[in-house]
Amino acid sequence: MSAATRPGGDGAVTPGQVLAGLLLAAMVLWLLAPFAGVDPPGGLTASNAPWTDEGFNLANARERVLAGHFATGDVDRSLTNGAYSVLAAAMFTVTGPSLAAGRALSMVAVAAAVLLLALGLARPLGRPAALLAAASLGGANLVLEHGRLALVEATVVVLLTGAFVLATRAAWWPSLAAGAGVGLLVAAAVSVKAIALLPGMVMLAVVLVAAAVRRDRAAMGMGLAGLATLILAGGAWLAAVALPNWDRFRTALAIWPRVEYLDSPVALAGRLGRYLADSDQALGRSLPLLVAAAIGMAALARRWPHLAPATRDALVMAALWGVGLWLAVAVADYLPDHYGAPNRYVVPALPGLAVLAGFGLADLAGRGRVRVAGVVGVVLGVAVALPGVVAYLDGAMASGRSREQGQRVLATSLPEEAVVYGAYAPTLLFDTRLATLTPWPSAGANVGDPVGRLGVTHLLVGPVPSDPTSRVVALPGAGRTSSLARVRWGPGELFLYDLPGAGVSPVAAPIDYDPLAGPSRQT
Repeated sequence: MSAATRPGGDGAVTPGQVLAGLLLAAMVLWLLAPFAGVDPPGGLTASNAPWTDEGFNLANARERVLAGHFATGDVDRSLTNGAYSVLAAAMFTVTGPSLAAGRALSMVAVAAAVLLLALGLARPLGRPAALLAAASLGGANLVLEHGRLALVEATVVVLLTGAFVLATRAAWWPSLAAGAGVGLLVAAAVSVKAIALLPGMVMLAVVLVAAAVRRDRAAMGMGLAGLATLILAGGAWLAAVALPNWDRFRTALAIWPRVEYLDSPVALAGRLGRYLADSDQALGRSLPLLVAAAIGMAALARRWPHLAPATRDALVMAALWGVGLWLAVAVADYLPDHYGAPNRYVVPALPGLAVLAGFGLADLAGRGRVRVAGVVGVVLGVAVALPGVVAYLDGAMASGRSREQGQRVLATSLPEEAVVYGAYAPTLLFDTRLATLTPWPSAGANVGDPVGRLGVTHLLVGPVPSDPTSRVVALPGAGRTSSLARVRWGPGELFLYDLPGAGVSPVAAPIDYDPLAGPSRQT
């Protein structure tokens, strides 16, 4: 075992390494936290998710705190984003439900992932590579963009990163406890986003195959412990959570887009070609990281015969995780509309690429004079991270606070007992105590007589086709009735209507809201 990978050797975690890791994590929080109340940046993605999914992802955790149960009508996303909803509900119990608190969960997750790479890779890869990997992840544009929003990808990133760091111990300090930790973290990541199963299985497979090749019984035991824990955790969740809530679980699954991979090689190549032509900016926004990861792949191939087993294992895991998961996203066919993957789908692959990038940059820096290697490493790390940070700050600083302002307008227009129905309602009214429901016609969720069955009293209607609300419940007076309020959000204007005969009283006069001019009541 080389000094670079032996506990207590040159790769041991030192106080300086801890300080540097904490500094990188603090810098990530410093970049993210000031924008906790700011709108998503325009032009980030072709997907409508930044304008709807924050409230939708957190709605069930909010409902758990406000009403004592997770479900909002027919929908219970806690069944398909499990650990995320549990963590959010725990946070809301302390802070009260707010979108800023939900976003803080993502921000802390990103900072924690950066810290894990900075400290957890010091032994298998060496201290410089660990810090450069952490900097590469912390400066990745898509990690920052989606890491300041209440989306699930940041939580998947930190759970998979934790599992990866534990899995790398198999070659130099294997234990059954570490294996069980890998299994639990992968299970938690899969509960948040099912595609996390791919990198999770890659990690366990590398541990088991490497242990078999080296005839390392302790490492084999660690890998088997991880696999058994993952299976047991899945079985326990199925018995305790999914089966008792089977109808809502089926509904939650139906909300997901159907994804197909099986097809002819020609068709798969065609999908990959379409993705390369239009990746929803994922390739462009990740270009510095991709170049650095390619350098790491080249260094891995060149140095393979001379690398310690722990280093080989870690880099093979990282390559299969980063490249394999991104490739799976690229060639998938998302039905029924056959659309391309939104750029947030590749975020869980970025830590694997960051590990390769850190190794490659450290290799480049170490090929020069020893006395200037540290300076070169810093320069290379800044060169990879800075473009993503600059693009992120440009978008964040140009975004306003129309959600918070629009929320005040809508809340002023609604009575306390209102139940507001619409795809944008959970996000726009998240910080209030008003009940909100999201229609999902494709899943048959919250669409069967929402007024009589679910007590809907108001509609918040956005532009078609991004919002199916007006197709589920007819607008009062077939759309001729004046709206109670009008706000601008995301792709266009949203209109608030009351439903006559629903047992609530509208406000005295409707409100118009223009982000530039502010709210004013119509007369």
